[in-house]
Amino acid sequence: MKKNTKLLKILYVTLTVSLVLVWGQSCISKTESRETSDIVVEWITPIDELDPGYSSETGWTYVELSTLVRKLAHVAEYSVVGFQVMAILLLKKKKSIYMFFNAFFLCMMIGFVDETIQLFSNRGSLVSDIWIDIAGSVLGMIMAYVLEIIILAVKKKKQTT
Repeated sequence: MKKNTKLLKILYVTLTVSLVLVWGQSCISKTESRETSDIVVEWITPIDELDPGYSSETGWTYVELSTLVRKLAHVAEYSVVGFQVMAILLLKKKKSIYMFFNAFFLCMMIGFVDETIQLFSNRGSLVSDIWIDIAGSVLGMIMAYVLEIIILAVKKKKQTT
């Protein structure tokens, strides 16, 4: 079996797992989602207080920190998805300007489905979250493309030596 075929299978499996996790998180209630975020907020709050300029008046409010954690979670999970989608397209040798549009559109649709699922779990849907998802996806796509450039440069250097 070719190395690319094995890697493609791994990427398809990990993308499927990522989508199950992302969409599964959207199925939970607003209360459960907030409780999950609160665990992270409780963990990072002492870090905020280590800032020498910190005071209770100038520090992050609990609500602001909770919102930031949730938005960064969107960026993180969609960075992974964007990386996986772009890596799949790169391995399939679909390199063209359309590859970026295809990856972008697919990630946008994944975000759209994610927000639609939240409508059914009574969490509500936000267009801003779709834009945050897209930003995370683009970040992941860029990381995959940069990794591809590095791998090709290393291969080229090995061939010339």
